[in-house]
Amino acid sequence: MRLHVIDVGQGSAALLEFPCAAVLIDTGGELSSSFDSVKALQRYLEGFFARRSDLNRTLAAVYITHPHIDHTRGLPSVMQDFTVANLVTNGRPRGIDGILFESGGEQQEKAEQQAAQRGALRKVIRAEVQSGRGVTDAHIDPVSCGEVDPVISVLWGGLDQNAEGWEPRVFQNANNHSLVIRVDVDGHALLLTGDLEAEAIESLLHTHGTLLNSDVYVLGHHGSHNGTTMPLMKAVTPCMGLVSMGPSDRQEDWTAWAYGHPRKKAVEMVTRALGCGRAPKEVQVGVGQRRFEPFLEERALYGTGWEGTVVVDLSERGTWRATTER
Repeated sequence: MRLHVIDVGQGSAALLEFPCAAVLIDTGGELSSSFDSVKALQRYLEGFFARRSDLNRTLAAVYITHPHIDHTRGLPSVMQDFTVANLVTNGRPRGIDGILFESGGEQQEKAEQQAAQRGALRKVIRAEVQSGRGVTDAHIDPVSCGEVDPVISVLWGGLDQNAEGWEPRVFQNANNHSLVIRVDVDGHALLLTGDLEAEAIESLLHTHGTLLNSDVYVLGHHGSHNGTTMPLMKAVTPCMGLVSMGPSDRQEDWTAWAYGHPRKKAVEMVTRALGCGRAPKEVQVGVGQRRFEPFLEERALYGTGWEGTVVVDLSERGTWRATTER
C-alpha cells in the first residue's frame, strides 16, 4: 500500500495506491491568489496515471468525507476527467434543514446524481455502522489485488437523527457527520477521521474502541485544536501522523494562516503519542488564528504545509517509510 497525501493547500486529498487499483479520499482544497488546489490535484493525478497506465485513468472509489469546499472543490474535475467506479459519501450535501447547501454541498450533490445514474453511489449513514466493526461492501471496498487484499471500512457516517444526544450546534455541524475511513492491509492499518470534532470523536470512541488502533493516523480537521483528542490517540497508538493543510506564509482568508492550522496543541498531543521518529525538522505551528511559532518536530509527524506532498509506503515487511516533496 502506498498513501499519497497530496498538497492541495488548506484542504484534503489522499490517494491510496495498490498493486491493481487506486482510491481517492477527498478532493481538496484551497483557492487563493497564488494557489489553485483544483489545478494542483489535476496535475498530481495526471502524473500518477501516466506512471500507472495499467489503471486506465480509473479510480476504484472516491470517498467524500463531508460536503465542505476544502474537501470537495476538485470533485467536478475528478468526475469529468477520470473514471470513478464508485462514489461514497455521507449523503448530506445540505444542512440539517435539507434546504441550504453546505459550502461544498453543490459539488457533492451533483456528483451523487451522476454516480446514482450509473448505480455507482453509496451513501453511508451512522445508523448502519456496527459497533466494533464499521460497515463495508463492494462499493465501499472495491479493491482486491490477489495476495494484497485491503479491507476498507467506514466507521462513521451522516446522522439522520441526533441519536448521539449532542447539543444542537454539534449536530448541525457538518464536520461531525464526516466519514471515518479505516484501511487495513495484513494487519497494518491507517485511519482518516475527516473533520470530526471533539464531541463526535467521543462518540466514535464509545462505538469502536480498539478498532481504531492504526499504524498511520491522518490528523482530523487539518490539525485543528478540536480535531484530535488524547483519548483518541490512546486508542489509535499510531507510529506515524500526517497533516493535510496549507503553509503558514500564504496570508489570506481561508488559508492555514487564517485558521492557525495545525495548532500547537494538536501537534504536541500527536507527537507524544507517535511510536516512530523522523529526521528533526523545525516547522511552524499555530498558537491562534494568524499566529504561528517554531516547533522542533522529532517524531514521525509530516505535513503538506511543511514539506509538500507526503508519500508513505508500507513495505512487504510491514514497515512504513515517508518521502516528502521538499
